[in-house]
Amino acid sequence: MNIDRNEARRIAALAHLELDEPALDRMAAEMTKILTYIDQLREIDTTGFDERAATETPLRDDHPRPSTERDAVAANAPAWRDGFFVVPKVIGGE
Repeated sequence: MNIDRNEARRIAALAHLELDEPALDRMAAEMTKILTYIDQLREIDTTGFDERAATETPLRDDHPRPSTERDAVAANAPAWRDGFFVVPKVIGGE
């Protein structure tokens, strides 16, 4: 499948992306490569393969153990106040 500039523009609009003309060309080319790769994957013969037949992941035994000391955590924290990590505001920062 080939993605042209108009299709790339439509997809960019759906994703609320503002792209200039060179970026649209680049996006169209990259999406075409991705879809070509997916087409190649579809050609692989998977008959006789059951993805659900994988064995369980081995887990270690779960044994209770003491928690890490709060003083050790506070000593290694970049910023600590009132028993909590202090981190920069990311959402709705002013």
